[in-house]
Amino acid sequence: MKIYWIAPLLLLWAGTAAASPLSARHGAECLTAELLESGWLRASYRTGAACEQAAFPASPYVLDATQKPLKTESRRESGKQISESKRLRMTLDEASLCLTLYDKAKQHEVSQFCPGTGEQGWLTLAMAKGNTQQLYGLGQSHPAPGISDGDWLQRGKRVAGSQYGNQMVDAPGGLVGNTQFPILYALGKDATPWALFLDNSYPQNWDFQHDPFKVGVNGGDDLRFYVRVGDSLADLRRGYMQLVGKPLIPNRKLFGLWMSEFGYDDWAELDGVSQSLQKNAFPLDGMVMDLQWFGGIRDNSDNSSMGKLAWDESHFPEPAAKLKQLAQEQHLGVMLIEESYISKGLPEHQKLHDKGFLVKQPDGQPVYLAKKPWWGKGGMLDWSNPAAGAFWHDWKRQPLVDMGVMGHWTDLGEPMDFAADGVYHGFSPGKTRHADVHNLYNLLWHRSIFDGYQRNHHEQRPFMLSRAGGAGMQRYGAGMWSGDIPARLKNLASHLNAQMHMSLSGVDYFGSDTGGFYRNSFDGKPEDYDQLYTRWFAVSALIDLPLRPHADNVCNCYQTAPDKVGDIASNRANTRLRYELIPYYYALAHRAYRQGDPIIAPVIYADEADPTLRGMGAQKLIGDSLLAALETRSDSKTMPVYLPKGEWFDYHSHAWQSSKGEWLEDVPLFHDKLYHLPLYARAGAIIPLLEVGDSSVDAFGRKPDSMEKPALLKLKVFPHHQASAFTLYEDDGETTAYTQGKVRTTRIRQQRDADLQHVWIEAAQGDYQGAPAQREVQLVLAEIAQVAAVLVDGKPVPAADKSGFGWQRSNSNTLSVRLPALAAKQAHHIEIRYGAQEKK
Repeated sequence: MKIYWIAPLLLLWAGTAAASPLSARHGAECLTAELLESGWLRASYRTGAACEQAAFPASPYVLDATQKPLKTESRRESGKQISESKRLRMTLDEASLCLTLYDKAKQHEVSQFCPGTGEQGWLTLAMAKGNTQQLYGLGQSHPAPGISDGDWLQRGKRVAGSQYGNQMVDAPGGLVGNTQFPILYALGKDATPWALFLDNSYPQNWDFQHDPFKVGVNGGDDLRFYVRVGDSLADLRRGYMQLVGKPLIPNRKLFGLWMSEFGYDDWAELDGVSQSLQKNAFPLDGMVMDLQWFGGIRDNSDNSSMGKLAWDESHFPEPAAKLKQLAQEQHLGVMLIEESYISKGLPEHQKLHDKGFLVKQPDGQPVYLAKKPWWGKGGMLDWSNPAAGAFWHDWKRQPLVDMGVMGHWTDLGEPMDFAADGVYHGFSPGKTRHADVHNLYNLLWHRSIFDGYQRNHHEQRPFMLSRAGGAGMQRYGAGMWSGDIPARLKNLASHLNAQMHMSLSGVDYFGSDTGGFYRNSFDGKPEDYDQLYTRWFAVSALIDLPLRPHADNVCNCYQTAPDKVGDIASNRANTRLRYELIPYYYALAHRAYRQGDPIIAPVIYADEADPTLRGMGAQKLIGDSLLAALETRSDSKTMPVYLPKGEWFDYHSHAWQSSKGEWLEDVPLFHDKLYHLPLYARAGAIIPLLEVGDSSVDAFGRKPDSMEKPALLKLKVFPHHQASAFTLYEDDGETTAYTQGKVRTTRIRQQRDADLQHVWIEAAQGDYQGAPAQREVQLVLAEIAQVAAVLVDGKPVPAADKSGFGWQRSNSNTLSVRLPALAAKQAHHIEIRYGAQEKK
């Protein structure tokens, strides 16, 4: 009988071209695998009765649109099933259930992936090390305070924060996040880069100390995983973002400075902070309000205000009028904190209970959380129930959005407090335990906010600032910060390492509590804190999105704003540098939304073959044109900077440097007594800028008494003999119209010949409401050569006069050209001719 069964099967597998998956069963174990049109291999390992269930049910992480199977050539040979695409050969061993990937283009094996069941029923996946030399991703972890460098192969292990997964973990003097994003990138010498995404939300422990690498997963009925090969780390990340979703673009104001603390007690305190900053010529875009806005909390009480989610009008009267006044007179947005906990004594608790929207005990009654009563005592919203999220949004959150609240600070969403025996609605049928929901809880919270905006047809862009999350949160408009971090520079160093992995985990909007949340954890002399603050602020001004100083200041005994603590002149300069670069960051945000490229990239992106860049967390690429070196020592006056292979300009001084991939020693950190971190631009870089001065107050460059958004096109160009280009993306900066194509793109090119510098501004494509028909153009060029003439569209440009229009040398190595309004929908050619001696 066995012979008669095999014979037709052999015929069936002989060179078929179809979208049928490979499938095998060995004892109680089974595996299904197939190649997808998106370029991913997906596989599902199951045991027992789960083998009779669907191999690939709906996932909270993965987008359905990416799941179309690829038609491949398939066959069966000697107990192995083989499927081939143009690039890959996938082999399934029917006895071991191991999958082997072979790269046909490079003619070598990529890796082998062997699923199984380990001790205590944990699902496992082993991955052959091969030539792997670097491992990145896997979300947020802070394993080594004081150390900014290290990839996962160097670290050796990546463990879950708790038995449930996501958790705030102890950092002496504070707490930092341990948040899993199960995306792993493997790079190596003469090896095909590959990425593995584990589509499983249960707690995971990864071990890279042995060959093969191994991950154990504590939960679930199946182990679904996706594998992709690519030609570079950038290629793999784009594929990952395609799989789980690319980030929405927040309101342009979220790229500016937002002041925050725990907490502002009334409007007068908030006004004091914002008005002082603007009086001291700091641009400012928003205020983040902690739980005092809804009345604060009452420790160990059923009658706390936690869960009220409505203004405490005894301290914050007439909130709608106040938000309107802040927006119109100071150009300030407001972000409000919210939590998922509902004090039992509130009428909100009873209403939610009546509707069945609270997490329940096994007996059907709401859970009663009383073990961590700092916030009060009561119940917990069930975000796994879409009806609960919709009801809460429409009842409580949408009125806040309608009155002008710009962002939602979703706090404590690991979740911090929970009942281990809690019963949830669940994302998947039958998965209703807390262990089933824990690592999805904050992600589903984000989804409920995004869905609420969609359902209410609101044109405002959703933005959430969260302490936890999961893969795909960015497609809902959510970003993260690293938690209640101690006020110690060694924790800033570990944050830089976490940022590197979070960028590759798909979270572009990531930052810290600038200056440290727990100010009482600072272990130096009180007067030395000024130095820490200024150094931390300079780092955040370059890489945090948004830039947000925040501290525990219920005592009102600390200063938190950059005009009140640290070196004010340096803080102001670094704030203005951030604002100057906002058009560049914003264009990168569009690129992230469209292509899946990171805004703040790991420096390994500069040259994957350079071993010095491996695991380097203290240097970052901002887009692909700027390189930032970030100092975390407290008293250094200089620092070493590694310049990857290529030609670079100092962003500030315009000094040129050619590098074969080498260290620059003793790079100064102070310029004219101002603390500035080293910042370099690639030769050929074209950086769009915002004009920032004493009277510009927000991310649009608006003046305090005007709602008009300046139309100036300001470009900083770093010449190179090789042609280069940059695409500027512009939209209204506020509404979701960009998702319907209401965007203007302008391609800008440059090339330096022996005696000519060319800058081409191509005709703008597309439009948005308020897009200027014409605008002034200012060109800032890093240039030491003597200028003979400047022409625009073939016509000479005179030297600058009192009006400021024309060309002039602002210093020995900077040429500035300011032109009257030019038509945006017409192409323009700026030509700079140099003296005859420059022909040499």
